[in-house]
Amino acid sequence: MLLARTINGLEYVFDRPVRILVVDDDPIMREFAVTQLAQPGCEIVTAEDGEAASAILEGDQTGFDLVLSDLEMPRMNGFALVDEIRRNARLAHLPVVVITSREDMFAIDRAYEVGATSFVTKPVNWRLLGYQLRYIMRASRIEAEMRAARDEAQRLSAVRESLLLLLQHETRTPLHGIMGYASLLLSEIPERASLKEHAQQVMSAAGDLSNRLRRIFYYAQLSTGALSLEPESVSPSDVVDEALPAVRARAAALGVNIVVRAEDNPPAVSCDLRHMAGALQELLANAVCHSPTGGTVEVTIKKEGGAAVIAVRDHGPGLSESVLAHCREPFVQGASPMTREVQGLGLGLPLAQRIVELHGGELRLSAAEGGGTLAQLALPAAAACPYPASRQVA
Repeated sequence: MLLARTINGLEYVFDRPVRILVVDDDPIMREFAVTQLAQPGCEIVTAEDGEAASAILEGDQTGFDLVLSDLEMPRMNGFALVDEIRRNARLAHLPVVVITSREDMFAIDRAYEVGATSFVTKPVNWRLLGYQLRYIMRASRIEAEMRAARDEAQRLSAVRESLLLLLQHETRTPLHGIMGYASLLLSEIPERASLKEHAQQVMSAAGDLSNRLRRIFYYAQLSTGALSLEPESVSPSDVVDEALPAVRARAAALGVNIVVRAEDNPPAVSCDLRHMAGALQELLANAVCHSPTGGTVEVTIKKEGGAAVIAVRDHGPGLSESVLAHCREPFVQGASPMTREVQGLGLGLPLAQRIVELHGGELRLSAAEGGGTLAQLALPAAAACPYPASRQVA
């Protein structure tokens, strides 16, 4: 139930101080508005027509919470005033309620077309109008808060993206220098085994850091639209064949077998083969890392409706529902960095998902505790590709 604000035992409609601009060529209506809407802490400003109201709004530095305007006025009517307000970037979101003595839909429709927030017809029930204005201003404040939150999120996103681009530029030169001088040391000190080992460790650490930074910057490119796709019609088997060489050595080192089988007759897909193979590599690398020694990672290529599906299944410890709910987010790990057995940036699944989404596909994840994890890339058939043969990712 909507309750009025009580001040010194008296009830008032508005629940906080407000500033309202009332625009009407009838002085009696302006007087009624001041009398009926005024309450302590509130300011009711009046104007005799649209031109006077426009001048008040233009010179105002405090800001109004709402404009209440008649439609039929000399010089500048209410329609023109609403249109002018909406064209002003500073006032574009200011609530405007129009008053009309006509109940025909033409006037109401036209008022909404030019940007009116709501309307009221004469004769005015001032008490009910006050509550209506209170609701409108409350909704306007909520919308303003949401816009502010959105703008702040966009600002922080822009800062993050700029930082990533800056890091990409500023880390490349020193890393190349470290790797270059470590390479020189390796070639010039063959007789000092300990120094050679140290140089190899420097090279290995620098290479690992370079790879981690490359993946971070790659994700930034995918997220900001700074990456071009060059799709072509390929078989899902081509994607698997392109992805496997990069993970077979790691799998062999960990004693994990990778088995590939094809079911049905999956359709060709339209994709950038290099990037899609990169998405599959992320899934394969995750599966290999979470598989026990002697375990098997199963890759299945199949048809599902009008899509081709590449499924990757491991038989590791699996992921809980709580982890599955967040593992698509960047830099989120399946366990604490201090206790997890498998190290990484937490970018594998976010990278794969972003690449698949840019191709109009879907990444599906399912798991059961102790039963392993199933990741599926579902890609639309080439004829259903959502974009032309070449485009800039946006």
